[in-house]
Amino acid sequence: MKFIYFVVWLVFFVWLIYKLKFFRHADLKFKHLIFLFLVKIVASFLVYGVYTKFYNERINADIFKYYDDGIILYNSLSENPIHYLKMLTGIDANHPQLMKYYNQMSFWIKPYNFEIINENKTLIRLNAFISLFSFHNYFIHVLVFVFLSFVGLFAIFKVLSQYLQHYPFLLAFVIFLFPSTLFWSSAILKEALVFFSLGLSLYYFIDWYNYQNKFSALKFLFFLIILMISKMYIFLIVLPSLSYLFITRFIPKLNKLLFFVAFHIICILFFFYSEWILPYNFSEIVTIKQHHFIKMASEFNAGSQIFLPALEDNLLSFISLVPVAIVNSFFRPFIWEAHNILALVAAIENIILFVMFIFAIVFFRTTYSNPMFLFSISFILLLFMLIGISTPVLGALVRYKAPALPFLLFLLLLFTNIDKVLNKLKYVWKKLYS
Repeated sequence: MKFIYFVVWLVFFVWLIYKLKFFRHADLKFKHLIFLFLVKIVASFLVYGVYTKFYNERINADIFKYYDDGIILYNSLSENPIHYLKMLTGIDANHPQLMKYYNQMSFWIKPYNFEIINENKTLIRLNAFISLFSFHNYFIHVLVFVFLSFVGLFAIFKVLSQYLQHYPFLLAFVIFLFPSTLFWSSAILKEALVFFSLGLSLYYFIDWYNYQNKFSALKFLFFLIILMISKMYIFLIVLPSLSYLFITRFIPKLNKLLFFVAFHIICILFFFYSEWILPYNFSEIVTIKQHHFIKMASEFNAGSQIFLPALEDNLLSFISLVPVAIVNSFFRPFIWEAHNILALVAAIENIILFVMFIFAIVFFRTTYSNPMFLFSISFILLLFMLIGISTPVLGALVRYKAPALPFLLFLLLLFTNIDKVLNKLKYVWKKLYS
């Protein structure tokens, strides 16, 4: 019965892909989209297999923690619907009567309280909502998350394909099927919701940017809020480039490159002195989180832990770690650090990215400052610096950088004269087999 119900929901999502105008694209037809969607579903079973094989205790497997806590929240519905609604909506969610549910959950209350938003609650609430129609079928929840991430990735594709029009299938391949993106976006994880909200917020922002569509501006703000409650640091990282694009849209005479650099320097300084304006000290939050992450990795004897100097809450300490952060984010794990299949795949990915980087240099073509070119540079560098500075575990590093990979691959393709590459490969092929 569970299998039949899964198939019914699968057919429903396929029908949505066929029916909704959002999924229309001049180059990717319905059959291509269904192929990509089914690949993601296969990947979701792979994620499930990996986690159930390598994690002996369910509570330590990330793909179950939000689902299990969501079921606890959902079960409150039969006991007291008002309690369910309070926890689901967040209205009066701190009432003492609700503590009996929170005490049963493992991840609703974090062991530290220095973060601005507890994104765990967003995922738990979403699973509690999905439980209204999933009948405790875990794979229905997986299917919903796969569909949400698919929507976000397709939105990213639609945006980026406007600026890389000649090779849509190559762009679709690197966005949807690059292993880390495919793997981490195909499970009940924050990354799926990040791709969903990031993709749609960018899609509607660019629609507003190009056509001044006010309704698109409202939808952009809505999905930006979803991104904020899904992963706060991703939200904060995209703000500088989006704010920059917003300003230059109304003041087109600005020197775009100089203003881009100056604006980001101002944003970085704001990061260190945010407590002057806001009730949050962002640099202190990152420093404490890094210390907590290092301590936790040591206590649990994380197999892929790497040495990371402890941060101090000052500008010089952060700057001193930037080179280490860039190396860790762009190049690690190295192939000799791959002690399991996931690490090996990530190491091979890094080699592919390095080869693509060499191709971009050898077959370089001039480009222009389109909105997503500037957004991609900002997003990649800020995200890679942040996670490289704060993440002492390679496994986590690979996962956290996944949202930037579509944009990194887009940039590499944008800078590469692909026609020259193909002609060169054809020439080499003929020489070898002539």
